[in-house]
Amino acid sequence: MINILADVVWADAWARTGMGFGVVFAVLLILVFVLVAFGLFSRMSGKKQTQAPKPASLQSAPQAAVAPAASASDADKAAIATALYLYFQNVHDEESNVITIQHKANSAWHHELNPRYNSVK
Repeated sequence: MINILADVVWADAWARTGMGFGVVFAVLLILVFVLVAFGLFSRMSGKKQTQAPKPASLQSAPQAAVAPAASASDADKAAIATALYLYFQNVHDEESNVITIQHKANSAWHHELNPRYNSVK
């Protein structure tokens, strides 16, 4: 029996293993730094946008004249009401959780693969 493990240069094997792990961890560290930098950049750009002064037309408008931005239209209200009605009426498709595959036509392969149809004597 040939001893394959005796022919292995273990110093080279461990060096390649270490290099592989080192490359993976280096790439992960670079990815973490990139993601942290994107997070800091988005926070800084968000602060700049929120500190911008409001236009003069919005500053002088009374609060009662501004419509709330979260008001729903009649179509939205109808969709929500219909969804709640169907949910509470328990209307859904009932499935048997059984998959049925029916073959309607047999091909030539069917006769070749099934021993019942083989006409070998």
